[in-house]
Amino acid sequence: MACRQHGDKVWIGEKDNAVLLLAGARHVRLLIEQESQFVKEFEHLSSASTIGRILLGQSLTTSKEGEEWRLARKLTTPLVNPKSPLLKQSTDLSARWLLDILQDPQQTSLREICLHWALMCVAEGFFGREISLAQLNTLIGHFRDIYLQLIIAAPDADYEALCRHPALVAFRLEAESLLGPLLDDARGGNTTMLERLCQALSPGAHPEARERVINLLLGNLAASVDNTGIALLWTLTHLSQHLNYQHCVREEAAQGKRNMASAIVRESLRLTPVTAFFERRVAENIVVDDVVITAGTRVLFSPWLIHRHAACWAEPLCFRPERFLGEEKIAPEHFLPFSVGKRNCVGMTLALDQLTTAVATLCEHFQFSLAPSTSPAALTPLFALNVIPRGDLSFILTSTNKAEQHDHIP
Repeated sequence: MACRQHGDKVWIGEKDNAVLLLAGARHVRLLIEQESQFVKEFEHLSSASTIGRILLGQSLTTSKEGEEWRLARKLTTPLVNPKSPLLKQSTDLSARWLLDILQDPQQTSLREICLHWALMCVAEGFFGREISLAQLNTLIGHFRDIYLQLIIAAPDADYEALCRHPALVAFRLEAESLLGPLLDDARGGNTTMLERLCQALSPGAHPEARERVINLLLGNLAASVDNTGIALLWTLTHLSQHLNYQHCVREEAAQGKRNMASAIVRESLRLTPVTAFFERRVAENIVVDDVVITAGTRVLFSPWLIHRHAACWAEPLCFRPERFLGEEKIAPEHFLPFSVGKRNCVGMTLALDQLTTAVATLCEHFQFSLAPSTSPAALTPLFALNVIPRGDLSFILTSTNKAEQHDHIP
């Protein structure tokens, strides 16, 4: 509940513990221009970033400002290059898998299909072939469960108590038992993310680096699966209601182009960004729109609100991929599905390539539309750990060669 408001600056929550929502695009421009004034929050237990830090330690997304973050970013950036042969191969194979699984009448959840597709895109490139998809899927499922448990426990606990939470202790043991043997055997390899992190940090010679390698792997895995998988779910949901854009993708594919497929992905990320808000903490007193914001204030920026604001986008609630095909450059404060600034998503280019490949491959072989059984309420957003469709979705798939039709995903 809002407790104070000055235009598009809204203080949310209890008066003495309020979070300031900076809802305007100009506020994001301020963040870009004075980034050192807005640091990531790792102290307040009501912050998702703090819970992430407890769970993932020195992973890239939860690394503290300064050398810790610089090292994590430096290590991770070359390991999420979409041109990496192993990642590119997995992207292509996963798109082909998507074609097959969407025709399988035994599959019941489009959300689970999209999450599994995202896992397939990165599993081998990150870990190699020694860990099965089933093992990784179980691990990331436990990660989601424990994240929620820690969020629920936070109001009645202190930082140290959360660090000793039984579910968290059990999860760390599970991660060590699964990944530890691979760290021990990673000698001389230079292909997977795990091998290259071990090469850079030498966890065998430096035991304190062991936890860092595991945390970096888990953080990259969680972000790559959940964010990209849900992004695909939304993209297919939007595209299923616009057969004309599917036709455009198909025509471009025949010419070896993917411009429309890429624009469709970006337009979906604009209309339904999987992260509705991200949080920072004000490092020093700062004046925002003639209002003094004191040091230590927790602030929220909202891709969701900015992406749907008429001052930033013409017809903001309409699905119009062509807005991303023009020559005019889109201002970074208007389009921020991967956050902005130095702490934007390091895997942005990889995720866009994976999503574009999936869209192009699917449209090349199928035309798909929402089945009449899909409730309109199912298409509305649910604001959970990610922004997800509220209900179950069902598609009707028709082969582009008109040979067969599939009513799928009840």
